[in-house]
Amino acid sequence: MLQGLKREKPWAKLRMSRRQYESARPWAKSGMSRPKWEELILLFPDDAVDALYREADADKLISALFGNVE
Repeated sequence: MLQGLKREKPWAKLRMSRRQYESARPWAKSGMSRPKWEELILLFPDDAVDALYREADADKLISALFGNVE
């Protein structure tokens, strides 16, 4: 039982609440089953997730400053 409590949760890895995670249903959007999606998302290193968030934040800032530039 303690092993399940210590394991990192996929929604925590993605920096969202459990409620946000379940309403977003990222596994369904990817066409995977939930267990398979969660298994794969937990394989990503924290640095990779951080880099994706930084890139998304930078894209949002650029869009806010310059609009959608194609």
